[in-house]
Amino acid sequence: MDLKDKQKIVQTIGAADESIAKLEEGIHALQAQGKTPSKSDTQLLQSIYRAINLLKTNPFTGENVPQNLWPKEFERLPNLFRMELSQFWRLLYYVTGDEVRVISVIFEISDHKHYDQLFGYKKK
Repeated sequence: MDLKDKQKIVQTIGAADESIAKLEEGIHALQAQGKTPSKSDTQLLQSIYRAINLLKTNPFTGENVPQNLWPKEFERLPNLFRMELSQFWRLLYYVTGDEVRVISVIFEISDHKHYDQLFGYKKK
């Protein structure tokens, strides 16, 4: 069965779920008060939605992270991909599945500083 014939599913879990929920709640709370949410929060949320929609059509659309760069806590993942979001945020996910479906599991959405800490990058 070819990739195009498989059902493509996107799941958000853990920290990614929390990040999306926090952004959505903050934006909706401001809108409910008749206030305009910050442009940066709105852009970031739209960027996340775009990334999710891309993964629904092509689970391998992100950049494959070479295994020698993975943080120790990710060593049990089958693979690791990243997508750049607006404002230097990053979305991390892995791809799994079976004969009939491909599942993109988004587990981390982080700002550049947290991403650098996670991967052990240091400022020059």
